[in-house]
Amino acid sequence: MFFICLVHTATAGELKIITSGGFQGVADADGKVIVPAIYEKLGWSSGEHEIVNQNIGFYENGKWGLINIKTKKIQGAKFQVLEPFNETYFEAGKNVPYSNVLKRGLIDEMGKVILDFHYYTISDLGGDLFGVAKYEVGILSFGVYSATNKVIVPCQYVSIDQEGDLLVASNNEKKLRVYDRNGVLLISDWIDQISTIDGGYAVAKAGYFGKLDEKGRQLLDIGFKEVYPVKSEFRKWEVKTLTDRDKPGVFVSCDSITYQTSGDMLIAHVNQAEHLLAAGDMLFNDAQNTLKHIGNGFIVTKNTALQTWAIHKTDGREVISGYDSIAVDSMYFYTLSREGWDIYNLFGRKINEFSFQGVGFSQNRNVPVKRNDYWGWINFQGEELIDYRYEKVVPTGHYKHFLAKNYKRWGVNTTDDEWVILPEYDSLYAFDDFYIATKMSASYVFNRSGKLLQSIPYEVKLSGYLQLRDGGKVGAVTSQGYYIHPLYDDIAIHGEFYEMSKGDTVIMIYKDGRPVLGYNDGVSDVLSFSEGYFHIIKDGKHGFVDVNGKLRVANRYDSAQFYSEGLAPVKLLDKWGFIDKYEILTIQPFYRYSSVFKNGLAIIQSGEKYGIITPTGDEIVSVDWKNIERLPTGNYRITDWDNKVGLVNATGRFVLRPNYDRLEDTEKSLIIGSKNGKKGVINYDGYTKVPFQYSDIQIQGDYLLLLKEETTLGNN
Repeated sequence: MFFICLVHTATAGELKIITSGGFQGVADADGKVIVPAIYEKLGWSSGEHEIVNQNIGFYENGKWGLINIKTKKIQGAKFQVLEPFNETYFEAGKNVPYSNVLKRGLIDEMGKVILDFHYYTISDLGGDLFGVAKYEVGILSFGVYSATNKVIVPCQYVSIDQEGDLLVASNNEKKLRVYDRNGVLLISDWIDQISTIDGGYAVAKAGYFGKLDEKGRQLLDIGFKEVYPVKSEFRKWEVKTLTDRDKPGVFVSCDSITYQTSGDMLIAHVNQAEHLLAAGDMLFNDAQNTLKHIGNGFIVTKNTALQTWAIHKTDGREVISGYDSIAVDSMYFYTLSREGWDIYNLFGRKINEFSFQGVGFSQNRNVPVKRNDYWGWINFQGEELIDYRYEKVVPTGHYKHFLAKNYKRWGVNTTDDEWVILPEYDSLYAFDDFYIATKMSASYVFNRSGKLLQSIPYEVKLSGYLQLRDGGKVGAVTSQGYYIHPLYDDIAIHGEFYEMSKGDTVIMIYKDGRPVLGYNDGVSDVLSFSEGYFHIIKDGKHGFVDVNGKLRVANRYDSAQFYSEGLAPVKLLDKWGFIDKYEILTIQPFYRYSSVFKNGLAIIQSGEKYGIITPTGDEIVSVDWKNIERLPTGNYRITDWDNKVGLVNATGRFVLRPNYDRLEDTEKSLIIGSKNGKKGVINYDGYTKVPFQYSDIQIQGDYLLLLKEETTLGNN
């Protein structure tokens, strides 16, 4: 009897897998049989055939076992999976009874169980540590075990990674916990980030950084702006309320603090993180939550790690969370999840029973919604207002009207289901009191009642007004529907008046088409409109006309400014003075510069010096100062010739004499002053309310922000 012997190339030293009579065994280089050819297959469940350290798997009766060629020890065939794991161990898997789930473990070359058969996956972390995953109720949880089955990191995390010699475990929110290889938790808090740096590790939480050494011992507590390549500290702000400035404040370490008026909320900016503060308490201390909206007593945030959105009350209480997106208007919150869009009112109550494919912003408390690929409307109670039959709907600003696309054509319908403009146009949009529709190359202008005002063979654009274009020329439809042919180089709007320019000449009409200025008036430019007068240029000189186009102030001035409080600054023979509306010189032109009057005062300059005058020309602040600035508060900042600043009020009385390097007037009747590089706060009575010992002071809302020292730098 003859047997055919085949030799496989898979070797371990000089050992080879042989096949004889349909069975497999192992022979040495001389052909001496070491393992008789009595096995169905030799190799591994992965399909590989390599002999590993004189170990090979064998397949028998549908399962795998292990042969140690050196000792001839056989681990019985009882595994569905058997594969080399590393140079020392083998990964084996068994089916769980009454389940298709395969549970894996590790055995050594003698068949001894190193890691029990409890795991869905096993990974090699080196140094006899193994990353394992358990699969229970459809959820994978990860941990770390040793070769002695000791728990190093409990199996309760979403993932396990290595950073240098440390083990990093992550939860569902991508927060991290850090362990050493003995299973010691190195940082008690959850952190956001860890990275290897020279000499150890940088760790981050909520925008703050700390440092661990190479063994994971804490070198720097988490609280620095950065720790590599050099450490630097955040500014340390003290936050107080203006109503209780004497009470110690709350200290916040951050880059800066800003104020949100709508939510009476302070936001501390910490590197790339935002911390929301309310009444001195930190609502969110999270680098991953960024502020998206504050209003109506609610805060909308986005978790940048999970890409999920949430809504909270401004006191920090969660309303809803875990959404893919949240949109906000003045009446509702619109939340997107896997099921679709839901709508919440400002009481935090969901008004719809079933989710929608799409939603639009509300109009008159009604909401456009999409279902089964068509759009309709629901009311504030979630009840159907207009059934789902339109390809698209768009609010118009009119409390009842909406644009509707029906059979690929646009019209205007109402929430009473009555067509204002029939759906027969290629496009349609709302502007001011008009609807502009297009059909092929023509445009049509309707009023809000649906009456056709103009049929226009030109391109229509929105440019602050309803602009018509014909090549390089422009025209308009005024706010009262008057048609201006596109014959002009440019059109400018002055309130209810339209200025059209062509070449070096302008004409002007009222919104109803009534002429104000014509070509024969010879006006080359209209600069402004105030108190019933247009500031014009004619023949290179400045003058004023009224709303009827009548020249009220002759064009005789070299320059001019607009009328304010009945007077206009004019320049004549290189000097500034003031005229009234009858062109009477109330203040003679002998100033180098003059502002307009506001609250009965104007800033003037004579020579190099500034002062403040009244409408009668009286100097309420003498013309002695290097500079004077009018502030938004109505007060005036005065600079003397030593570059010291003071403050004058609207009556010309000095609130603060010029003894300061800088002054910032605020709406809270408090002044932030600077002396010798330090800031303090003074009230309008001249009393120091906050001592001059701070490097920066800010007043935002009803809060006082104090900074004593700038950021410090140093070595790690």
